[in-house]
This record gives sequence, structure tokens and C-alpha cells, in this order.
Amino acid sequence: MKQKNIFNRSFWEMTGCMHSHTEHSYDSIVPVSKVIKAARKNNLDYITINDHRSRDVVNDVALKDENEIKIIVGCEINDTKNKNHALVFCTDRIITNSDAVYYTKEYMLEKAVTFAAHPIEKRKSKEFKTYEWTDLENTRFAGLEVWNYMSQWVSKLNTKTNGLFMVMFPDLAVRKPEKSLLAYWDKLNLQGLRKSAIGSVDAHEQHYRFWGMNLKFLSHKFLYKTIRTNILIPSDQEISEENIIAALANGNSYIVNYRCGDPYNFYCGISDKANEAIMGEEIDLSEDLKYYYRLPTICKVKLICNGKVVDSQREDKGIFQLKEPGNYRLEVYKNLKGWIYTNNIYVNKSEERI
Repeated sequence: MKQKNIFNRSFWEMTGCMHSHTEHSYDSIVPVSKVIKAARKNNLDYITINDHRSRDVVNDVALKDENEIKIIVGCEINDTKNKNHALVFCTDRIITNSDAVYYTKEYMLEKAVTFAAHPIEKRKSKEFKTYEWTDLENTRFAGLEVWNYMSQWVSKLNTKTNGLFMVMFPDLAVRKPEKSLLAYWDKLNLQGLRKSAIGSVDAHEQHYRFWGMNLKFLSHKFLYKTIRTNILIPSDQEISEENIIAALANGNSYIVNYRCGDPYNFYCGISDKANEAIMGEEIDLSEDLKYYYRLPTICKVKLICNGKVVDSQREDKGIFQLKEPGNYRLEVYKNLKGWIYTNNIYVNKSEERI
């Protein structure tokens, strides 16, 4: 965790990995102690554990004894057809044997915080199922995964043609988010729904039989070096589970591929000198409104407004002049790989300030 100043405001920035599974999930055998050790090795500030239809991890001794890393316990819910998965936080209730319309409505009523998990999935091989969000009109969630390492890796996997290659070089399958996911997210925001985006790892630890050998790969230790969601919390606020989840739900965050590097001095925001806004916030359009950013190194930076590229630069720090209202975010590419994807800053016409 580090302190970061953006314009005239001070924030705590926390780096963390979302969507981890443990031995308390039916599809993982990894002890909680090993998960925590992996998080420490990668200097994470927080992780979320989302075991399938289980919160038993809250009683795990290793979790109770941990006081360095913020461990946020949620769960992963699905419908009766094992589709429409969602990461659920801020509730002890686990809803089973229902469709997504029902459970999302119930969680919304009790003010739980949910994120649509891997809402759009593809598979290269029919031997692997998809777990997509089948009802894209059901938007009762705070945000969605627009980059899920495991989901994207499996989408490129075919054990008969590239299995060993994918095990040896997994990053080649996960170079940037799928366009369909980014387009779905942009569409929701263009409808005025203001959904936040998160990146996740979906860590289970995989096993692969090859020439009589049992290979372990895509471990928590490895995945914690990949897709993270970095959040910003005002420095005068407590570093609590409640404030971390609020930052994620509000979109006061950005997605980072740490395989491309640590964005240690990155910041971005919109200002006209009199007013300012960071990711997840809104600001009025004015004649002198600009989008500012800074990066550790020179990269390709795309300015996205309402889902379309409206400007681009190749710089380590720069300014975009804003002339129209809309939902503004950045995409940063390093060595042709996706590195940073920010949440939207919402620019309103002056009379539309909420």
C-alpha cells in the first residue's frame, strides 16, 4: 500500500487480486495458508476469496491468524444450470437452486455487492464448458469482470493441439481483454447504468497429465503476478473491508496486467483547475476540461469515450482536451500487450450534474 496524490487530493492505493478459490471450494485443493503465502510473496495488499457456494473459509485458522493482508471473503454463486456466475460480497447468505434473475434481485434488496463473473466466454475446444452470463439484460450487479485470466486462458486451450504449449507459455493466451467484454461493459455505461470493471485471476491451481507426469500450473503464486485491480481510497478513510468493496463497486480503481510491469507512479484524472475527478467520479463539462495521466514509461495511450477511441498518444505523461460529455476511460498498451484499463470518469453537461 502506498500514498498517492492526484491533483490536490491524497489517496491510499492498494493492489490486489480478486476471485481466488481455496480448499473450501469444490474445485480447488489449495490450503488457505498457501494462498496467503502466495499473496505475501507478491506483495499484495488485499485478496478476495470467492469459493463456490461456500463461505466456510471464514472459519479457517490461517485466515483468522492473518493480519497483514486484507482478506475479503465472499462467495461465487451460479444458477441451476451452472451458468450466470457472480462474485458476491457483504452478505452471509448463499442462494442456491435459483435462476440469476432471482438471486441478483435478492442480493440487491439486501444491499449485497455483486460482480458478474466471466460474463462472456468462448471456448476453442468443446471439451471445456462455458459459464457465461446468459441473460445480458439482467444488470442487477455493481460491476463485472472484464478481464479474467483463467477464463481467457481456457478459451484458447485445446489439449490435443496446444495443451503443453499453453501450460508452458500461458501469458501468450492472455495479452489483453476480449473485445466483446469491453464492448459489453461500455454498452452498459452508455445506457447510464455506471457499472464498474474489475480484473481477476480466478485462481484454483490447475493439474495436467502429460507423459505420466502430473503437472501443476497456474498456481495462486503465479496468477498473483498477473491481473490485478488497484483501488484508491481517500487517505483520511480507514483501510477497511467496507471501504475496499465500496471503491471496487464505485469504480475508484483500475485494472493492471503486472506481467507488463508495476505501474508504480501511474495516475490519471480529469480537471479544469476549479474541479477535479478521479476514476468512478463525475465532473461537469467546461471549456478548459482536460484528462491528465502519468506513466512509468512511454506507452501507447488510448482515450476511450462511450466505447470508442477518440484520441491517442504515445507518451509517458500527457493531456487530452475534452470537448464533449461522455464516459471517459484510458487503455494503455506496452509492447503490444494490454497493461492498464481504467474505470470511467463521467463527464456531464453542466446542467446534468447529479
